[in-house]
Amino acid sequence: MSVFDSSFIKEQILKSHYPIALTGAGISVASSLPTLSKEFCGIPIKKIMEKSFFLRHPELFYSFYREILRWKDCIPNAAHVTLSKYGVLVITQNIDGLHQKAGSRNVLEIHGNLNYLICEKCSLYFPFDLAYYSMLPVCHSCSSILKPDIVLYEEQIHYWNRAVLEFKKADLALIIGTSLKAFPANMLPQFSIRHNIKPILINENAHIILDF
Repeated sequence: MSVFDSSFIKEQILKSHYPIALTGAGISVASSLPTLSKEFCGIPIKKIMEKSFFLRHPELFYSFYREILRWKDCIPNAAHVTLSKYGVLVITQNIDGLHQKAGSRNVLEIHGNLNYLICEKCSLYFPFDLAYYSMLPVCHSCSSILKPDIVLYEEQIHYWNRAVLEFKKADLALIIGTSLKAFPANMLPQFSIRHNIKPILINENAHIILDF
């Protein structure tokens, strides 16, 4: 992977017929969202985002969830806006919804989003704001504890087959704000490399580099 400046990236997007972007937490830092290197109540966020942690400590998990629901009030930054402006298909590991707020219409949220809670037994969906009315939201049908509709560590990501297909089809792949450590999303760039498309890496200051 290579790192390039703004003018080169803009030129590549304009020349591209099928540009895509894989985005991670780093793209939203300029919108005042934390990365997974931060902590909550002295516990690493990455630890809290494990399925096993949710099962063992659902009350603490929901305290964290109510905290991150404030992300819904955040505003997209220049990087989100540019991807929308140029019609770049987005495959995002983020759950903040900022790509859609910026106007992107084609977004694959492979780690889910903050909009719903789900009963894993009944497959029923409930609005996220139930978490404000109950310390531990439960299903109205079976009384099981609801889980936010976000993909936790130890769970399968959403839309994997579609994401692989998009990387195979792309003639430009931007990797933005992700360290590519989270499996299996970190495997996606390999599918473009196999088709002789070298991904462009923008791991820091995306809101500056993509401000055009």
